[in-house]
Amino acid sequence: MDMIKKLHRQFILLATLAVFIIIAVALSVINGMMYLIVRGDIHDVLETIADNGGVITTRRISGEGWLPDGSWVEDTPEFTYQTRYFSVLLDSDGTAKVTNINHIAAFSAESAVEAAVAAVKTGESEGYFQKQKGTYAYHVSRTTDGDLLVVILDCTRDLSAVKAFLKYSSLFGLLCLLLFVGIVTVLSGIAIGPFVRNMENQKRFITNASHELKTPIAIISANAEAMELINGKNEWTGNIIAQVKRLSLLINDLVLLSKIGETSAKDLTLVDTDLSEAVKGSAGSFRQMIEDAGKTLSVEVESGIHAKVEPRLFSEIVSILLDNAVKYCDEKGTITARLEKHKKGVILSVSNPYQEGASEDYERFFERFYRGDTSHNSKRSGYGIGLAMARDMARLMKGSLAVSYKDGVITFSLSL
Repeated sequence: MDMIKKLHRQFILLATLAVFIIIAVALSVINGMMYLIVRGDIHDVLETIADNGGVITTRRISGEGWLPDGSWVEDTPEFTYQTRYFSVLLDSDGTAKVTNINHIAAFSAESAVEAAVAAVKTGESEGYFQKQKGTYAYHVSRTTDGDLLVVILDCTRDLSAVKAFLKYSSLFGLLCLLLFVGIVTVLSGIAIGPFVRNMENQKRFITNASHELKTPIAIISANAEAMELINGKNEWTGNIIAQVKRLSLLINDLVLLSKIGETSAKDLTLVDTDLSEAVKGSAGSFRQMIEDAGKTLSVEVESGIHAKVEPRLFSEIVSILLDNAVKYCDEKGTITARLEKHKKGVILSVSNPYQEGASEDYERFFERFYRGDTSHNSKRSGYGIGLAMARDMARLMKGSLAVSYKDGVITFSLSL
């Protein structure tokens, strides 16, 4: 269930990220267009005043702005009184010849000339500057007499409208994003409800079926052993007992797999553990099995390596990796268990020669019930559950389990 909740959160996060990108792009385009339109209007008004010798005209130059036709500037008698501007005509020496401040209150004649001279010194034909809380746009042009005409326009209201639109459109976008998160959380929760219930029913079935199967399996095993006592060992009773043991292991693995699926990291108690001794102990219990199989075990463990783990789960992972290595190690091969300390933590690796592994699909090794032999007729025992359990147990301890294959050797690495 922890995995389903994690996938649910990832889906919500990715969907929210996608919607955020769409909203951000849409608002950026809309606000960018509005800003360019306003700048175009300001540019047109400045040029209109400059072309008229530094005074306002009620007729706007058409064909050059973003909204050249049918705008409020055109044929509007009040436009002359609504526009706050001034103009200064400077000679080649920078001396003011004509100053027109009839349409602005924030500048005196002296401050108007100072602003005009400062605009000329920038070397730009157009630009913006701040004065107190106001924003002003300037336009510098040269007359036929060689003088410089500087027109300065108060555009505080226009740019404030752009800023206000940016602010409220951003708030609206944020509100839409929060609303989307709420809706997608509720609806996706409803959508995955049947899947969650199905998973719960499967786990409940596995648990109940396992308990129900244990009794008849125990009876079959006891009867087979009794027959051996009465009639002596034979091929039939030997096969029955072998298959009973195999079935018992499968049931135990299914129960353990089900319990792991119901366990979350917060349910575990991680304690400081001597991993060196734990690995040596687990490897020692496999040594006889490995020797009986005609293979060799090499244990390369640094002493005194400690880490915070759940001891039972760590030992189980080591056993799973060693058991897997015994099954898939080449004849007379060497199984190597190595424990090393690195800067970022501890790495346990179990490797063995496996010449047939060149064609394996290693991306699927940790899938439940996956086996390289899809016909399931392999002489190797197992059901493809162990590695899936090992990976889940590693995640519960905030670690990771990976597999690699190089030069005929397969290696499973547990990083903690």
